[in-house]
Amino acid sequence: MKNKRNQMIKIISIFSIIMVMASTETIQAQIPSGPPEGASEVSDSNKPDSIPLDGGLAILLIGAAAFGVKKLRDNKKELL
Repeated sequence: MKNKRNQMIKIISIFSIIMVMASTETIQAQIPSGPPEGASEVSDSNKPDSIPLDGGLAILLIGAAAFGVKKLRDNKKELL
C-alpha cells in the first residue's frame, strides 16, 4: 500500500512540475509597444526604461537562501 501511495505522489509531483513549466513559458515580460501611429520620432515617455521584476525573482532568491541554509546545516552536522 505504501509503495502504491509513493508512486502516486511521484506521478502527481512530476505532472505538477510539467504543468508549471508549460504554463510559465507564455508568462514572460511584456513586449514593449512601438511608437504610436503617426509619430515620426519616439519620445522619452515611450521608451521602456526598466525591466519588470516580479515574483519570479523573489522565488529564486528564497530558494537560493533555503539551499544555502541547508548546505550550512549539513556541513555543521558533518563537523560534529
